[in-house]
Amino acid sequence: MLKLELKRIFSKKINVFAIGLALILAVIFSGFAVTSNRYVDENGNASNGIMATRKLTDNRRAWKGTLTEDELGKVIEQNKNAVTQSSEENAIYGTTLQPIDDIRSFIISVLTPDSEYDESVLNQITEENIQEFYDTYHKNMEKMAEEYGKTSVQKKYLEKKYNEIKLPVEYESYSSWDTMIMYVETYSIILAIIVGFICAGIFADDFQTKADAVFFSTKYGRTKAVKTKILAGIATTVMIYCMGIILLSVICFGIMGTSGMNTPYQMYQAYSIYIMSYGQYYLLTVVCGFIASMLAAVVSMLVAAKMHTISVAVCIPFFLYCLLPFIGRALSGYTTLFNLIPTILTNVQASVKVSLIYQIGNCVFRQIPLVMVMYTVMAIALLPFIYKSFRRYGNK
Repeated sequence: MLKLELKRIFSKKINVFAIGLALILAVIFSGFAVTSNRYVDENGNASNGIMATRKLTDNRRAWKGTLTEDELGKVIEQNKNAVTQSSEENAIYGTTLQPIDDIRSFIISVLTPDSEYDESVLNQITEENIQEFYDTYHKNMEKMAEEYGKTSVQKKYLEKKYNEIKLPVEYESYSSWDTMIMYVETYSIILAIIVGFICAGIFADDFQTKADAVFFSTKYGRTKAVKTKILAGIATTVMIYCMGIILLSVICFGIMGTSGMNTPYQMYQAYSIYIMSYGQYYLLTVVCGFIASMLAAVVSMLVAAKMHTISVAVCIPFFLYCLLPFIGRALSGYTTLFNLIPTILTNVQASVKVSLIYQIGNCVFRQIPLVMVMYTVMAIALLPFIYKSFRRYGNK
C-alpha cells in the first residue's frame, strides 16, 4: 500500500514539477554559493569565480594550526605592517591582510565582547596584551556568564558551557562552511514550502477527484489506508529533503572543499554558547531544516485532512517560515513568545549568536535545542489527529 501511495504522489505532474523545481533551485543556489567568496591575488586583482574559495583557503593555509599567543603576536605584527605600507591597497590586502582576516576577526571578537566590531583595537594591542590574550578571554567569559545568567543555576550553566571551549583555538580557513550555512538555511525554507504543498495533496486529492466515497468504502479505507497516507507523507518529506540537501552539499563542497570542518565556531563568534565546530554547526542547521520540513508536512496534512482542500493547507509553510518573522518584528512587545516560533528552525545563523537560555526548575535549555525538541514533539503529537480527522469523515 505504501508503494502505491508513493507512486500516486510522485506520478502527479504538479508534484513532479515541484520536485524538479527544488532540484533546479539546489543547482542555482550552488552557483550562488560557490561564487560568493571574494579572493584577491598578490597583484591586487579580485575575483569571485568558482575557484575563489579554494584559492582563499590556500591563501590562509600558512596560519592553519594552534593559535598560541606567539602566533597571535605574529598576526598583530603583520596587521600593523600592512597599515604602514604605502603600496597599492588591494595588493597589500591580498598578500598581507587576507591571509589573517579570520584571525583578526577572532581577536577583535574576544577583546570587544560588549561593543561593535572595531578594527582599531588591533592597533592598540601591546605585547603584554597578547601574552595575556587567553586570560582576558577567560575573564570575559566569566563576565558574560554573570551578565546573561539571571539566576545562579543559569550562571553555572553558562560557565560550564564556556569551559567547554578548547584553548588555545585550533584554526583552519572555514569560508566554505560559513557560506554554505547561509545558503542551506534559505534553501531549507524552500524545501519546507514544497514539502508542505506536496503532502497537503495526499489528503486533499481524494476529495478533489471525488474518489473519497470509493476510498472510504474499501476494507481498510478508515484504518490501514489512512495510516499509509500519513507514512507516505513522512517518507516523501524525508526523500525530498535529503535529495535537495545532498545535491546542494555535494556540488558546493565538491567545488569549495571542506577546509575548516573542525574549526570552532568561536573563531567567528567568540562568546557564543553553542560550543561546536563548523561541521557540527552545518549539521545543526541541516537537522533544524529537516524538523522545519517535517512540521510543515504534518501541519499541512492535518489542515488538508480537516478541510478536505489543498488551498489553505499549502499556505501553512509560507506563513510559518516567511510571514511569521515579520509579524514577530512588528509585535516587539511579545519577544519571549516569538523567540520560540518555528522560524528559529530556519534561522539558526542568527540564533547561535544570541545567549538566550530558558530555565524550567533546575534545568537550563538553550534556545535552539529547546525549539528543536518542542517542534519535533509537536510534529509527532499531531500525527494521531491527522488519522482521526481523516478516518472520521462521513461518520456523523
